[in-house]
Amino acid sequence: MWRGLLLTMLLAVFASAGAGQDSDRRDIEGKLVALEKAGKLQAIQLNDLKMLNEVLDENFILVDQDGSLLNKAQILAYVQKATSMKYLTGEMTVHLHASTAIVTGEYRLNGILAGRRIEQRGRFVDTWIEKEGKWLAIASVSIPLT
Repeated sequence: MWRGLLLTMLLAVFASAGAGQDSDRRDIEGKLVALEKAGKLQAIQLNDLKMLNEVLDENFILVDQDGSLLNKAQILAYVQKATSMKYLTGEMTVHLHASTAIVTGEYRLNGILAGRRIEQRGRFVDTWIEKEGKWLAIASVSIPLT
C-alpha cells in the first residue's frame, strides 16, 4: 500500500513539473519570436541601432547570402546606411536546448542602401543564448531562396 501511495505521489510531482516546463518553454519561445520580430527586424526597419545593439551579442556574426561574414559593428553600420528598409518574416520555429535556442524561418527584405535598391528572399537560422537572464543573438545564417 505504501509503495502504491509513494508511486502515485511521485507521478503527480513529475506530471506537474512537466506541465510547468511546457509553459516555461512556450514563454521562452514566444519571447524569442518577439525578439526576432521587434528586437531585430523592426529595429532594422526603424534604424534603431540602440535596440540592435542590445539584442546582438558583442561577438555576433552573420553569414550573409553571398557567403560574406559580418560582425556586430558591420551590421550596425549597414543598418545605419540603409534607407527605407522593409523586413518581413513568415512563420518561425524555435528549438530550445537549455540556454541556447535555434530560430528558423523565411524572410523577405526590400530597401535602399547607398542609393541602390535591395531585394532579397531567403531562409535564416539564428542562434540565441541566454546570458545573465537576457537572450542575445550570437550567430545568423542567411540562405537565398530562388
